[in-house]
Amino acid sequence: MTDLLTPAPPPDAIGRMAVIPGLSITPSILVAQEGPAGELGPEGAGAILLLQATFSSPERQEGFWAAAVPLMELLADAPGMIRRYSFPDGPMINLIALWRSLEDAKAFAASVEHRAAVAGLAREHWQYSHFSALWEMSANHGRVVFCDCGAVTRMPARTCPACGSELLDPYRAG
Repeated sequence: MTDLLTPAPPPDAIGRMAVIPGLSITPSILVAQEGPAGELGPEGAGAILLLQATFSSPERQEGFWAAAVPLMELLADAPGMIRRYSFPDGPMINLIALWRSLEDAKAFAASVEHRAAVAGLAREHWQYSHFSALWEMSANHGRVVFCDCGAVTRMPARTCPACGSELLDPYRAG
């Protein structure tokens, strides 16, 4: 079976990228969370949420995290939650969340806990800046696997139709 890699770009690629105007490379942390619909993969997303925040006060930032972590705990069981990723970009924290449907995302946003967190943000000004947007997926070409034999197979197939090799789907448990 294929082993999937988690490499950084090779040094020569990093060197070439480093001279591109407007491009920055910074060691970082990535927080990824799988939801109950995590086996769907990105092609199963019907909605995409983008959040962006900056902070200017350590105390207010602490208040933000005190409200955010309980929401993350709820996302573990939120119907339709596929996966979320958060990562810094300089002083900005960005979050991308994939939802099975727009309705699922809106239902989570309408929960008592989420509404309380939003009210806390408005009242306490935890963030210096805040951006939130939710888009309904209009199209995607699906996900394909490029087998070592040269065949291209559309997921969620489990085996390559050309050579019979088992296809690893990183979005499926086991």
